[in-house]
Amino acid sequence: MSATGCQSVEQGALRADVAVIGGGVSGLCAALYLARGGAEVVLLEAGMIAGQGSSANAGTLALQNKRPPMLPFFIEGVEEWRRLAESLELDIGYGRPGGLQVAETGADLVVLEEQAGRLRDHGIAVDWMEGSALTARAPWLAPSVRAATASDTDGYADPLRAGQALARAVCAAGGRIRTHAPVVEALRHGTGYALTGPSGTVTCDSVVIAAGPWSAALARRFGAALDVEPNTIILTVTESAPAALDRVVTHIRGRLTIKQTAAGGCLIGGGWYGRGDFAGGRCDIAYNSLIHNLRLACAVVPFLAGLRTLRHWAGYEARTRHGRPLLGAVPGRAGLYALVPSAGGWTAAALGGRLIAECVLTGRTPPLAEGLAPEAG
Repeated sequence: MSATGCQSVEQGALRADVAVIGGGVSGLCAALYLARGGAEVVLLEAGMIAGQGSSANAGTLALQNKRPPMLPFFIEGVEEWRRLAESLELDIGYGRPGGLQVAETGADLVVLEEQAGRLRDHGIAVDWMEGSALTARAPWLAPSVRAATASDTDGYADPLRAGQALARAVCAAGGRIRTHAPVVEALRHGTGYALTGPSGTVTCDSVVIAAGPWSAALARRFGAALDVEPNTIILTVTESAPAALDRVVTHIRGRLTIKQTAAGGCLIGGGWYGRGDFAGGRCDIAYNSLIHNLRLACAVVPFLAGLRTLRHWAGYEARTRHGRPLLGAVPGRAGLYALVPSAGGWTAAALGGRLIAECVLTGRTPPLAEGLAPEAG
């Protein structure tokens, strides 16, 4: 058995209906929904399952920090995570305690009220809290926090648990996974494709590229272009502390997420940039970004200042030019599809997997995926 709990796929030639390239959470969700839909699926991962962008993610599933025009997409994305968690017999570290989005300045209050109105317009219940009511609800917030909105929709999923659990679910649904299997060459094979690497060749009718920031390089092997660039982001986890944060915390100005894990550690993120040499495979902490991230976190939740940090790390995420995911058929390449997240990619991962599976299985673009397909290069 492999580290994922799946039966290892032997090296050599394989045949499948669909090959999914990329073993992060987006690729795993795509493979799972394809397998559940009756397709014979092989997932190819160049390294370890969820070993790159997914494992570097903070795992936040929040709506309050999402903005138009993608708000309906993310609303459905959060619901899809709930449905996925309920359908699995495996623990993905899913929780939905709700969240608080905070505001500190007069300008913050205006934007916070506008965002609350947008969420309500989309049917999301949001409570406005300030003064003694806010202090009673969240005594751990700093006095500088003038108001907050509360929503029961916000939550999280544990990136490490989710990756391994989804891999097991893919195998349980009949899919096959091959790790340490980079795709070196992609050629047309009849009406489909032949994907060759050190582990052997996979022939298939369709291919889903779901390799995050590596998707652009993979697309070039198919003679296609995807408008994807890498970002390097940083995160921090603290030592274990007595349970205090019973909600996910975000900031109306963005660039902050805070949550306390079941083990007691506090996870601090928000998409602050690190330093990366993508071509050389190196990503590093950017000191100034780290300090700003931690200062903002401690300014909002002061008890964090008394905790020791156990680990800071940097990881890659994908970025598209327009800030929206790429989801759909690649123009001019029959049978080739892309599933590449962008801002809020973790929140959209389960929904993206479901939608791309629908694209492949039916040949049609679901309404929520309209306008997200890659443009002709």
